[in-house]
Amino acid sequence: MNKSFELTPTRLRELRGFAAAARLLNFSQAARVAGCTPSVLSRRIAALEKATGNPLFLRTTRRMTLTTRGEQLLAYCERLEAVMAELAVNLRPRTGELAGRLCVHLPAAYGRTCIAPLLAEFMRNYPQVHIEASYDDTYIDLVETKVDLALRVGKLADARCAARRVGTMRRYLCASPDYLASAPPLNDPSDLKQHRCVFFTGLRTGTLWQFTRQRQRRSVRIEPVLTCNDSQAVRDAILAGVGIGIQGDYMADGLVVEGRLVEVLTDWPLSSSPIHLLWLPGADRAPAVRSLIDFLAESLGKVNS
Repeated sequence: MNKSFELTPTRLRELRGFAAAARLLNFSQAARVAGCTPSVLSRRIAALEKATGNPLFLRTTRRMTLTTRGEQLLAYCERLEAVMAELAVNLRPRTGELAGRLCVHLPAAYGRTCIAPLLAEFMRNYPQVHIEASYDDTYIDLVETKVDLALRVGKLADARCAARRVGTMRRYLCASPDYLASAPPLNDPSDLKQHRCVFFTGLRTGTLWQFTRQRQRRSVRIEPVLTCNDSQAVRDAILAGVGIGIQGDYMADGLVVEGRLVEVLTDWPLSSSPIHLLWLPGADRAPAVRSLIDFLAESLGKVNS
């Protein structure tokens, strides 16, 4: 074993701090999650960088990103968290049937499509668990709303919450074959200025659509002909030939296979979005909450594998 990387209590604290910083890409917020000061967190990450022999973050005056080694270490941390969570569940005393009432908040379209069937399966397994599920795309404060568990797509912003990554959503531009048959050429992001665009208001970048090809970055400010606050309404408009829009893989992949939608600008992909389960620290001590977290993480892991 590499003596410089034994999983001592100190090393585990360093890994927890690194994982928080890697997810939030903000040392101040990550320090609050890790329960320490930013200077202590910096020392812990410096110790990890020394132990691995590689920098884990790239820092500029404007932004911070993970290095390749940092991304690898985050993946190991998430696997370690999953193992520890499974161990905690398996070693918990079996004192009776799982029961309780849970409040769950889910994004509207993704929640209805991907999570609602899993909740039904969970409740068949544990009929004494009652769930109150809300499906909408508004940002909620878990403290104020007394939500036990939330699922969010995109970068995390609430440093007070514990989180577990359960997947990745690929988003891409698509249009109907009928629209493309009579539309102007579309070979470069700048060509979008000549196209009719359908816009979902839930996108954090707003009407600024951002593309990446290798190390090149391009941004285009669209002027939508239709704006919707519901991603399924956006999908229906795209299918009807209204214009080009952004769709998540869970909603559009099947339609692309069927030929009802066509992915466009494939050489200029949009950034993918992480999917996380969030809960307030300590909420997962309740057996029903912990079991639902583990069940959803395992189920979504099978879908994404």
